[in-house]
Amino acid sequence: MKKILKKALCGVLAIAATVSSLGVFTSCTTDNPEVEIKISFDDETYTLNYKLYRKLAPSTVKHFLALAENNYYDGLCVHDFDKGDKMYTGGYDFVAGGDDGGLVYKNYYDVVKTYKEFPHTVWTDESKSDPTYTLYGEFSDNGRVIESGALKQSFGALTMFYTEKNTEERVAILRGDGNGVSYKDYKYNSATSLFSISLASEEKTSKAYCTFATLENADELKDLLAAIEEYSDFVSAYSVEINSDDRYVGDHGVEVSYNVPTEAIIIKSVKVTKY
Repeated sequence: MKKILKKALCGVLAIAATVSSLGVFTSCTTDNPEVEIKISFDDETYTLNYKLYRKLAPSTVKHFLALAENNYYDGLCVHDFDKGDKMYTGGYDFVAGGDDGGLVYKNYYDVVKTYKEFPHTVWTDESKSDPTYTLYGEFSDNGRVIESGALKQSFGALTMFYTEKNTEERVAILRGDGNGVSYKDYKYNSATSLFSISLASEEKTSKAYCTFATLENADELKDLLAAIEEYSDFVSAYSVEINSDDRYVGDHGVEVSYNVPTEAIIIKSVKVTKY
């Protein structure tokens, strides 16, 4: 009887140890998560592999991964293409033959409010009861100085982007030491889902935008750009109204001009391959 009880106890302990180890494994994170972005253009698919920098931009990385994990970016298009500088994505679906070059705005706030455990970093109030669903700007113009230096916008690098906000509103940001909040300008803490992919060969550091990922396979992006080069008139300019759903500037509609690709560049998927 004692032998049976001993065996049963050992079995329970073994199961408990296994479950515990699984919990540790699934909760593990690394300094450099990895992401795979598949881009479709002219019936070809290009796979870009990225290394993210959690220590340099923890809030930005967590925000981007949350969107990727919820398949937010899948199917969106490059809505603004600046040859030799950047291409911008993360905000629009594409409908062939539609108005505004086929751009259809994806309602960011309506979508992310349905996500469970969204990683909030900005609130309207000190008690953090009313989140804005926007992102804390991890760059020097917003008061965040990285001792080792911010990432440079190297070829293919990912940088979170926010549209210009004509507002003096202030919002609550969690202090770096975790003790309470501090108030900062909303315009620097208003990023949602937009990001850019650097196309420039010259590496630059930005004081006003957070670069959080570097490209591991530059040749794949070069192949995409080579395919684009075959088009003589690749973009058409369209005026598009932005920020209409922004709680602080929505009543002050603004129009911007986008260089919309005439042949759609589609983000097929953004997949996290390493946490």
